Amino acid sequence: MPDNEMMGDEQLPQDDHRNPRRRERQSQTPEVGLLVVPESRHELDKLVLHAEARGDIATALRSLAMAEQMEEVWKLSTIRPMSGRCILNFYGPPGTGKTRAALGLALQLGKPLYQVDYSAIVSKYLGDTAKHIVLAFRQAREADAVLFFDEADSLLSKRVSTGESCSTSINQNRNTLMQELDRFGGVVVMTTNLFGNYDEAMLRRIARHIEFRLPDTAMREQILRLHLPNPDRVPQTLRGIAMAAHGLSGGDLLNVCLNAIEAASVDPDPQNWRVTEEMLMAQVRKVQSTKRVHSGRDDSKLNLSLN
Repeated sequence: MPDNEMMGDEQLPQDDHRNPRRRERQSQTPEVGLLVVPESRHELDKLVLHAEARGDIATALRSLAMAEQMEEVWKLSTIRPMSGRCILNFYGPPGTGKTRAALGLALQLGKPLYQVDYSAIVSKYLGDTAKHIVLAFRQAREADAVLFFDEADSLLSKRVSTGESCSTSINQNRNTLMQELDRFGGVVVMTTNLFGNYDEAMLRRIARHIEFRLPDTAMREQILRLHLPNPDRVPQTLRGIAMAAHGLSGGDLLNVCLNAIEAASVDPDPQNWRVTEEMLMAQVRKVQSTKRVHSGRDDSKLNLSLN
């Protein structure tokens, strides 16, 4: 592929129209996101959250529902040009319910969720990523959808020093994203496990930064109950399992329950299928062991791999 084919439109030679791949790329409007319709199972009331996070989400929803009254009383349009805009950032460890909360929020608003597809947004052609960012906002606006950036640090990370070869393109994408956020009059939800990587200029554009923390013991017990939907075939008390599962996220606990259910379903007669406390505890230990190995804190596994 010639070098000039990798440049933006403004730098292409006049005979570039003879390149069929370039013509096809320009003639089609790419899909840069997926429209997701939330279901009743995504209701916020069914999500186990810390009280502070739940309260922050409720406040944001109430502000949207009472927008006309708040304008009448507080004249917010004099200080906030885009009166219908609400930008939320959900941050915290993986598996703590950030994506699930975004779906629940969209469901409560009666809107679909437009989930940005980063593989479609990012382009090797100079200038096209910025165009795709603009397109994502336009398509979300046309669908009257909640615009959703999962793992948003991929696009919102700190700008690159101008001395680096890729700086022009990366910084252009950051600036385009900030401009589109300033112009957007709808609801945007961003999620990240790496909040510290956000560009500082993005922080003021986000109305609420809502932390999703790991569940405490009572929350872990509640999550276990939700993920073991047949109470007649599970232990009556799950308190001990919840206490032993310290440090596990809701997503981890879902895997614990699914794996325990599979372990309990090996008897040829389904009437004998029961999830026992031992099965759950074994799965908790497996998840905890995996996390230790991943973080490099499991010396025993490390020594075995070296022998």
